[in-house]
Amino acid sequence: MEHLETKATPAKVAEALSLCGPSVERMEARGKDWVYDIEVTTNRVDAMSVRGIAREAAAILPMFGIKAKMKPLKLISQKFVKNYSDFTIKNDPKLIQRIMGVVVEDIQNWKSPEWMTRRLTTSGIRSLNSVVDITNYVMTEIGHPTHVFDFDKIITGGFNIRESKKGERIVSLDNKEYALSGGDIVIARDSGEIIDLPGIMGTKNSVVSESTKRVLFFLDNNDPVKIRRTSMSLGIRTVAATLNEKGVDPYLGETAILRGIELFSEVCGAKKIRTIIDIFPKKPVMIKVKVEKEFIESRLGIGLSKTAIVKMLNPLGLVTTWRGNVLEVTPPSFRISDIRIPEDVVEEVARIYGYHNLPSRLMAGELPKKPLNMPFKFEYQVKQILQGLGGNEVYTESLVRQNMAGKNALALANPLGEDTGYLRTSLMPSLIKAARGNVGNFDKYHLFEMANVYLVQKNNLPCEKRLLAGIFYGYDWRSAKGIVETFFEELGTKVNVSVLNDGKYEVNKAITFSMKGEKVGQFGVILGTEFIYYVFEADVLRAKCSAVKQYKPISKYPAQIEDITFVLPQKTLINDFIDSVKTVKFVEKVELGTIYQNAYTFRVWYQNPKKTLDNKEVLKIRERILLRVKNKFGGIIKD
Repeated sequence: MEHLETKATPAKVAEALSLCGPSVERMEARGKDWVYDIEVTTNRVDAMSVRGIAREAAAILPMFGIKAKMKPLKLISQKFVKNYSDFTIKNDPKLIQRIMGVVVEDIQNWKSPEWMTRRLTTSGIRSLNSVVDITNYVMTEIGHPTHVFDFDKIITGGFNIRESKKGERIVSLDNKEYALSGGDIVIARDSGEIIDLPGIMGTKNSVVSESTKRVLFFLDNNDPVKIRRTSMSLGIRTVAATLNEKGVDPYLGETAILRGIELFSEVCGAKKIRTIIDIFPKKPVMIKVKVEKEFIESRLGIGLSKTAIVKMLNPLGLVTTWRGNVLEVTPPSFRISDIRIPEDVVEEVARIYGYHNLPSRLMAGELPKKPLNMPFKFEYQVKQILQGLGGNEVYTESLVRQNMAGKNALALANPLGEDTGYLRTSLMPSLIKAARGNVGNFDKYHLFEMANVYLVQKNNLPCEKRLLAGIFYGYDWRSAKGIVETFFEELGTKVNVSVLNDGKYEVNKAITFSMKGEKVGQFGVILGTEFIYYVFEADVLRAKCSAVKQYKPISKYPAQIEDITFVLPQKTLINDFIDSVKTVKFVEKVELGTIYQNAYTFRVWYQNPKKTLDNKEVLKIRERILLRVKNKFGGIIKD
């Protein structure tokens, strides 16, 4: 192994890494090489390279009784300057933290050697030519993206590192044109022409070719947030972008540039003609983390010696010093954003020691009881009932325009647009919009939604009220009302109905539902529309509904069924009429059938739970019904 000195087999390396470090998903032999497919977590950009994985293996293998250590890179020391006299670089430290570059010339060989081509190809990188391949090889081996320019194409005007303006255009190395959205990190000439999209991809107007006489080997350590935004907005997902957006260690640039110079000499036969440019205006602040030995042991549940802890941490590059029972840990530059608190140090000790080696113990105490009447279970039940009754669930936006938000709606301080500037206080406008969007597509439909509305509270966050609302199109009043009443029956509860006079609904086409003396919602024809709307407070529904339905056995004795037509005065509430008739003894069930003008036909079920009723008994019950209807409602039977 070039970077790791060990006698461990490739399979053992994979096993140890998977248990204590980056997970090896699979491994494959290709000739003399072994190719590992390794999953590295996003916070560990330092492990996203060959040497990064070798460093992990050097720390982990000794825990399995296998000697291992990193092989140092043999790099020639070089001189560094901040600029060339004929080539200046104007940098904004907020955009690029470190810039390094060196000019080489006299490229003797533009074809990559077989070993380099093979390794790049097995890593999923296409080989192009020796100069470009060196940049990709350094990135894969060292972990810092690099780039090359045709120096003679860019020397006039130097480098000006700035943010792009909205609408500026570039043509990338792969000959695709992109329009920049503004705020992207770019390298441009003094004339304004963009010659690179640093950290992501080069541009066509500075690309190297076999006619190139002088090459600028270059690297930049960029603002990861801007790299991520530009890469995602343009859809350019290069390996360089995925590394840079995670925050590559700026100190790694020196290793990368020196390794590149060595490869240019070895592979291309090129000569370095200038000293290395190094612009590093703001170096990262190194931190020191203090953690007590007792803290480590209490979190891991085991006792560890000071020497053992140090042996686990030092191979990872962490500098450790014991001061009594307090361990001072100075993370290396490539881990300063990852190791910042005592828990981070404990995590490193735990994984190198091996989570599989930590003792396990079942939790003591009683098993928690399953909570009853959970809101999610209730919501699922409600949705299942409404779907069974022909309803279709919809999801609408909580953020709406002002004319849909309702009175006293809360406005967003920084909305994305006019359509999403306010928090809604009602579901009605959203459901009307959804219903209108389907008019013409279906003859009739029933839409419903269970969602929050947001009501103002003085000196506090808004009250989030959970509502269940629905809207009917193409249904007549009685059919829609019947669906809602069936919904309550399926919930196992009894509702009372009263007339509602509200300016939002048509006169005599609106009612209020109440349960156990408390109002739970409304139902009515929306004024000026053909939509029928209902709304209920979900929390009140859940509190009032019965969790268990009462079972009533089927009677052994058959019912006698009769249709009776009554002439009733106007404004008679049919619900009150049915409830009143059902109080007559041995009247089991009453249903409204047909209506013609003021004549209403009802189907009545007569049934005695202890015997079969004969015709004389039914006639007496019928007479009691007629007397009650006449006295209470002023209704008469129609011959």
